[in-house]
Amino acid sequence: VGYQLMFEFIRLSPSYELARKYHAEGLSAAEKKNLPPDFDAVLTTYELFGDVQRILFRQWWIKIGIKVFGNPFAKPKVHKVVDLNGGQDITSDQISSEINHYLQDVRRDQGLPGAVLVAIPLGLKKAEVKRQVEKILLQSTAQKQSVKKPVKQLEGQRLRPDVLFNGLRLLWFKAAKPQWEDWRLGVFAELSKPYAKVLDINAPRRTTNSLEADDRNIMARTTNRALKKYQFIAENAARGRFPVEDALHTIDFDYPNLAKRIQRKNAWEKKEKARLIELYQKRNALN
Repeated sequence: VGYQLMFEFIRLSPSYELARKYHAEGLSAAEKKNLPPDFDAVLTTYELFGDVQRILFRQWWIKIGIKVFGNPFAKPKVHKVVDLNGGQDITSDQISSEINHYLQDVRRDQGLPGAVLVAIPLGLKKAEVKRQVEKILLQSTAQKQSVKKPVKQLEGQRLRPDVLFNGLRLLWFKAAKPQWEDWRLGVFAELSKPYAKVLDINAPRRTTNSLEADDRNIMARTTNRALKKYQFIAENAARGRFPVEDALHTIDFDYPNLAKRIQRKNAWEKKEKARLIELYQKRNALN
């Protein structure tokens, strides 16, 4: 979950978007003038992670994430692919679903370990099975998974997924409602449940009394601090550091433009997921 949260925060980073544009189409004169002083660090991260707007997390993790962060999975184990009944003639088409499940799901979830697919006839003595399997393993040319030191690691003393996800939601809400006052946004995001209960998100701009004004001011300050915190987390992620909220000299979040970027990404994801579901259904229909 930590890697996926980092992936989602990077998607919101304005510095990382500039790195994408730098590689894809080039930057305008105004964009070059306003680059953060450590833009080289963002470019370095982009060279590792690539374009995160046009790829699903699972695809990104298999293609890039494992190479960058190493294999965080549990030790792979022996896996039964399929049972073959004696006396029954079976074609590869009839068991393609089970084989694909192992190759595309189980093996990927184990971090793509080197493996040997073996057919073990039932009825042999265990000692004979053991002898033959050991011989196959000795003769196997399959390469084991190389264990390398990760290029990147998550930072910070502890990961708090719920808190970080709420921060993501806050940035999404801000992009969706950039014209809202901070106090109203804080009520919607429930940053402070006590104040969220007493403040009416649909109330007019003019307050009815001093108590309501004080409550709005407190919620506004809470929201403003939270926005800055999670903006810094997104920008640190764009520099390969997560979850870190250190202050940075960076560019401003342009929330109307961020909203457009999120909408384009969501539209692409919807089409991509529909395409994958259709492929999956066609494959199952053939089986």
